[in-house]
Amino acid sequence: MSTENVVISSIVNNDNSYPVVDTLASYLPRVDQFYIPEWLTVQFVTQNLICFTPLISYGTTVISIERSKTSLGFSIDICATMLIASILRVSYYLITPYEITLLRQALIMIFIQLILLRTTLIYRPEEYKYDNLITVEPFTGLIHDIWIECFGDEKFGWDWRVIWRCLTIKNILSFTAKFVLVILYKCLKFFDPSFKRFKSFWQWNDDRFFWKFLIYFSTFQIFFTIFIAKILDWEELAQWIGSLIGSTGLLVESLLPLPQISILNKLKSVQGFKLILLVSWLCGDTLKITYLVFGAKNISYIFVVFALFQMSLDFYIGGQYIYYKYYYESNENSQNTEEIELREFNVTSSSKNINIGHSQPS
Repeated sequence: MSTENVVISSIVNNDNSYPVVDTLASYLPRVDQFYIPEWLTVQFVTQNLICFTPLISYGTTVISIERSKTSLGFSIDICATMLIASILRVSYYLITPYEITLLRQALIMIFIQLILLRTTLIYRPEEYKYDNLITVEPFTGLIHDIWIECFGDEKFGWDWRVIWRCLTIKNILSFTAKFVLVILYKCLKFFDPSFKRFKSFWQWNDDRFFWKFLIYFSTFQIFFTIFIAKILDWEELAQWIGSLIGSTGLLVESLLPLPQISILNKLKSVQGFKLILLVSWLCGDTLKITYLVFGAKNISYIFVVFALFQMSLDFYIGGQYIYYKYYYESNENSQNTEEIELREFNVTSSSKNINIGHSQPS
């Protein structure tokens, strides 16, 4: 028999047992119970993880840049992507209110991205500035090249036979396909930080232009949204503009990994890119998709589509990280070894030729 039962049974034999038993029972520890607050639910934990994950992932990036005193290897376009997408998400909420958790995440994201942008600009390398970037081919020049390739060098005149000879279905389809490829090429180059952009967008040499753009963009976006949704009070127009703003914000956010993919491909190294940032992206994508599918309310399916697209790009970065971290250096070393061997072979053969030349009689 346990000590607790002995004490209680001995007390029960007395006349005034019941009050004493109740008193002892109230002081005895209840080790067989575990109290969980009603508000501590799985949904509550998931919501807070989604909200505060940016503080951990991008906060560690800020600390890493501060310690290394350089932002080489980190794409400053990540700040632009997340700031623009978050501002659009906030303005979208003013027209079409959605899950409050995603709104809190957008506000926290704006806060940490402003800190990250300031840190990145302080330690921005010279090769990331506009004057030191590569000039991309002009759009008109590319269109002219594919025009010559598809239709030849002949110019249209009043001769219908020349027009008929050039405007064949094959040439038109070929020109259309290459025109689409040119647009895709220009879009990819726009997200490549190594090439100059139109009006040097987000590549300004003066750091003040970054803050001016954010102030002008956020002010215009918020006031425009308030004017449409609250002042004008045009329900159909507000819903249409709200859908456009929301879709644009999701599209911009889903393109987040593209600048980092371009930088890793250029550097052939993962220097300056932290693994914890990639892990946080993948974990954040997993949490966001899970929450959108199973826990969120009043959410359009387009949120899930763009989230899946962004996750696929993050997996691609994961492949880049593994390759450049563990495989590319070994390949590079083997190539260097082969080059050294070839140089030695050339030197030996050339020396032999010299000796043979000197051995020949004059």
